Amino acid sequence: MNENDRKNQDRRRYALHAAVFAALSNPTRHELMHILCKGPRTPSDLADELGVSRPNVSQHLAVLQREGLVRRSRSDGRVLWEVVDARLSRACELIDEVLGDQVAERAEILKK
Repeated sequence: MNENDRKNQDRRRYALHAAVFAALSNPTRHELMHILCKGPRTPSDLADELGVSRPNVSQHLAVLQREGLVRRSRSDGRVLWEVVDARLSRACELIDEVLGDQVAERAEILKK
């Protein structure tokens, strides 16, 4: 693979990453991911947990599904949503750790 091909491949990869980050940039979708990383949930469960309507949850789930982060399945006649890969829960934990460190650092600076 030549240098130009590698750069184009990298740019396509970065565009995919940006689409996922854009999907997660919405606070409700980000919270949905955190909830779903704990285990599958029905749309009603998610709506109750978030305090939003089921149609609102469905719209957010559609965005997450389009980016390949969640999937829908059926169990005992119920629709369940879950993350597509358990490693996503680790990604959510890492985001929390990084941001937690940054918040603590900013708080320390404000104390001074």
